Amino acid sequence: MIRKIILLVTFSYCFVYGQYNLDYFVNKAFSNSPLLKDYQNLGQINNLQFQFDEAQNSAFQVSLTANYLFAPYFNNNGKLLSTNPDPKAIGYDASITNGGLYSTQINFEKNIFNGGLMNALQLQRATLNKSYVNNTHEEKHTLKKEVTDQYLSTLQDQLLLGLSSDIVNNLKDQLSITGKQVQNGYAKAQDYLLLKVELTTQQINLNEARQNYKNSLMQLNALCGIKDTSIVRIDSVNLMQNEVREGSSNFLTKYYLDSLSTVYQQNLFETKYQPQVGLFFNAGLNAVELDNIQRKLGISAGINFSLPLLDGGQRDITRQQNTIAERTLGDYKNYLSRNIFIQRKNTSEKISTLKNNLTKMESQLKDYNNLLNISRNQLEEGNMSMIDYLSLFRNYFDLEQKHITTLINYQREINNYNYWNW
Repeated sequence: MIRKIILLVTFSYCFVYGQYNLDYFVNKAFSNSPLLKDYQNLGQINNLQFQFDEAQNSAFQVSLTANYLFAPYFNNNGKLLSTNPDPKAIGYDASITNGGLYSTQINFEKNIFNGGLMNALQLQRATLNKSYVNNTHEEKHTLKKEVTDQYLSTLQDQLLLGLSSDIVNNLKDQLSITGKQVQNGYAKAQDYLLLKVELTTQQINLNEARQNYKNSLMQLNALCGIKDTSIVRIDSVNLMQNEVREGSSNFLTKYYLDSLSTVYQQNLFETKYQPQVGLFFNAGLNAVELDNIQRKLGISAGINFSLPLLDGGQRDITRQQNTIAERTLGDYKNYLSRNIFIQRKNTSEKISTLKNNLTKMESQLKDYNNLLNISRNQLEEGNMSMIDYLSLFRNYFDLEQKHITTLINYQREINNYNYWNW
C-alpha cells in the first residue's frame, strides 16, 4: 500500500507554525491574481458599454446649437447685410449665404425601428460576458495547477530537508557511540574518523537542503502574491485522481463562445442594411436678417429615412471572412481535443507506473530498514567494518530520497491528470 505524504521528520531549526495548506495558497493566488481582477473589470466595462450602446442608439439625443454667419456686401448702397443685394454689390451669392445666419436652437433626435440593432448589440455583449466568465474559470483552473505543482515541489524539498536532518542526527548518535567504543578499545580510531568525515558531508548536504526548501517556499509565495519571507512548514497533501469526465472538455468552451461571437458580429454588421428611421424636432431662433428678428422664433419637426441599396458586395465579403474565421476556430478546437486525449492517456499510464514503483519501494525500504538495524548491531559487536556500514547507510537513505521524489512525482501526475480531465 502506498503510504501518504506525511511529515515524518523533526527539523533542526525553527519554523513558524500556522495553517499553511494547499487551499491557503490556492485561495491567496486567486485573490491576488491581476489577471482574474482584469477579467472582472472587463465584465463591468462590458456592462457599462451596453448601457452606452442603448443611450447612443435608443435614447433621446438633446443638443443646443447656435450659429452666426456674417456674409457682408460691399458697394450695396451702404447696406452690409441683405437677402436681395444690388446687382452691383460685391459679395457671396445671396442664394448661397442667404445673406447671413442667426440661429439658436434646441434639438431633439431619436432613432426608431432599431430593435434589430439593439438585439444584435445585446447578444454580442452577453457573449462577451460569457467569455470573460469562461476565461475566469479557465485561469483559476490553470492557476490552481501551477500553485499545486509548486506546492508539491516545496513539499518535496521540505521532506528531503527532514530526511537530511534525520541522516545527520543518526550519524551524530552513531559517532557518539563509536567515540565511546574507541575509548574502550572496542573500535578503531579509523572508524571514528570515517564516521566524522561522513557527518561533515551530510551536514553540508543539510545546509543545501535547507536553502533549497527556502527557495521553493519563496517561489510559492511569489506565485501566490504573498509578501512574506518567513520560513513556515506546509501541511501534507494527498491528491485524489478525479473520475473520467464524460462529454466535451471545458477547455473547448472558449471555441464555442468565439464561434458564437463571430456569428453575432456578422449579425451586427448586417443591421446597417435594415431601414434606418429617425425623428427630429427643434425649436428656437432661425433668421437671415436682423430686421424683425424677434418674430423669427419657431419650431420644426421631421423624419429621416435611409436604406442602403448597393455597397459593392461588402455583406458577402464579411460573410466569407467570418466563415474562414469559424473554420480556423474549428481547426484549433480539433487540435486541442486530440491533445487533451493524449495528455489524459499518457498521464494515466504514468500514474499506474509510479504507483507500481512506489509499492515495490515500500517493500524494499522495509527490508532495508531491517538490514540496517542488523548491521548496526554487527558494527557495535565488531563484526562489520565501518566502510561497509556507511555504504549500506548511504544506500538506504538514497532509496528513501528516491522514494520521496517518486511519491511527489506520483502526486504531481495526479495533478496533471486532473488538470486535463476538466
